[in-house]
Amino acid sequence: MIKEGQVILLSGGTTNLELAKRLPSKFKLTCFTPSLPIAVQLLTKSNIEVIFIGGRMSKDSQIAIGGSAINMLSEIKVDICFLGTNSLHPVEGLTEFDWEIVQMKKAMIHSSRKVVSPCISEKIGSLQRFKICDVEEIDVLITELEPWDVKLDAFKNMNIQLL
Repeated sequence: MIKEGQVILLSGGTTNLELAKRLPSKFKLTCFTPSLPIAVQLLTKSNIEVIFIGGRMSKDSQIAIGGSAINMLSEIKVDICFLGTNSLHPVEGLTEFDWEIVQMKKAMIHSSRKVVSPCISEKIGSLQRFKICDVEEIDVLITELEPWDVKLDAFKNMNIQLL
């Protein structure tokens, strides 16, 4: 999915941290992220330009939140956003437990041409308090599940690519 020369956006979370670790060092990429752990991981890769989206830090999630970070996101348009997922429900969409993180993720979606949601199967069907977006606002859902897994049935008739 990631091609040389692209500009990508990585939200926080353990799944995106794994993605950051696996990005090939030889790729020339520009990566925006509000996640301190992801930014530190990306700094080890010489061909990747890292642009940190700064602001007030959430101690729990270790990402920048608030007006400064949202403002910066409003001024960019990235090729792909890898949006970490806390909860994904086929009817209720993507949800989070933290209102300020919801605002950041909404801004990330608006600043992206394509939105990819890497999501482990334990989070599929779960629901939190605050809505980020409908499932249809996500272009690609990546899970470790096989395509025929019953947990993915509810997503098969939606306008979303399942990987």
